[in-house]
Amino acid sequence: MSNTARQDLHDLVDALPPGEEQAARRYLEYLRDASDPFASLDRVDPLAALPDEERARLHASLREAEAEIAAGQALPADVFLRELRAAK
Repeated sequence: MSNTARQDLHDLVDALPPGEEQAARRYLEYLRDASDPFASLDRVDPLAALPDEERARLHASLREAEAEIAAGQALPADVFLRELRAAK
């Protein structure tokens, strides 16, 4: 983006009517995120909303999965998906 275009945007923001800042912010965030649907993932902590007990269970499951992988007990994804589809 050119400096002129960037300055034009700053001027528009400075000229916003009172009370419209939040709407403009949401729209600019929408434009930013629309170009990369995964852009917001680094700004969100999905575990923050989990209760401590649920977070502890999740971490225990991850440790168990890591141990199974390390022991060679993990299934390749294609085998897992085939078995999952067959179980329906």
